[in-house]
Amino acid sequence: MGETGGPTIVAGLVARAIHTAVSCGLDRDALLAELEVDPAVLEDRDNRLPVETFARAWHLMNARLPGRVLALDWITSWKVTDAGVLGYVLLQLQTVEEAMLASTRYAHLVNQGAQARLRKDQPTSRMGFELAPSLIATQHVGETMMASLALFLRGVVGQSFSPVAVRFPHPPTGRTPALERYFGAPVLHEQEETSLEVPTEILASPLPNADPVLGGYLRKQADLLVERVAGPREVSRECARRIAERLGQGEPSQTSIAKQMGMSERTLQRRLQAEGTTFNGLLDESRRTIAFSYLADRKLAAYEVSFLLGYAEPATFFRAFKRWTGQTPQQYRAAAANA
Repeated sequence: MGETGGPTIVAGLVARAIHTAVSCGLDRDALLAELEVDPAVLEDRDNRLPVETFARAWHLMNARLPGRVLALDWITSWKVTDAGVLGYVLLQLQTVEEAMLASTRYAHLVNQGAQARLRKDQPTSRMGFELAPSLIATQHVGETMMASLALFLRGVVGQSFSPVAVRFPHPPTGRTPALERYFGAPVLHEQEETSLEVPTEILASPLPNADPVLGGYLRKQADLLVERVAGPREVSRECARRIAERLGQGEPSQTSIAKQMGMSERTLQRRLQAEGTTFNGLLDESRRTIAFSYLADRKLAAYEVSFLLGYAEPATFFRAFKRWTGQTPQQYRAAAANA
């Protein structure tokens, strides 16, 4: 199965990322070699690979295909069944709301670096994902997941469907205008979430070709799989996701994150300790992971990156970066440009 000790993702989604890269002109064999992925592993979409491998694939595409809106390249060939058993479950459910609730329950069967969320309200609701810091750092993964969700909804309610708004935690990029044209809606950046805001009424929309009997059977099979692929360090992962999503609004506190996770600060501290980590350790690692992505964007000055990572003062970021890499942000950028 290709299991690792860290979070994993189904091979079908890694294969789709590789397909997207090749469709944009990259060499498949060279990319697989660089990612250290055996082509045979991709032949069964239900095999599992590290989430970090998926993130690295997107970073390589971003570096070698500058300026491309990879989310729009992805959806030209994406199929919901790339998600394995969850994809087949979704095809047999009766309404959009049922599909979103199933995604919430079974998301880890597909990608242990992403947790689906549905926040139902009136007159609008938000559908989205809480992403691991390594996936937030790619920027493209969040954009791709929202583009795929919009494509799915258009297949249900009609091709003219547009969300009310789309939200991402990363800053605006040169891709933003193309994404706004695709979504037909404002794309809001530096938000605390990755989500589509939609009219709540569409949650009741019936899915085409639903088979409730088959859907019930597939959900039973998915339930059996949930425990088998349940990953360790679940509290740490959720905490890291929430930290990474909120960095653009300043340094998140342990108190605020604990409240968002529905527990006391003391309980969060104890559970993180049981998983071998600390809040400050997760904060530091989230900043480190995302810093490299932001520094790759030459339009962002180093002091702007510091504020996007939640630092009150650029000097604090510069000291942290020197501790992580032995270089200043400017030296790191110069070395990357000459590589």
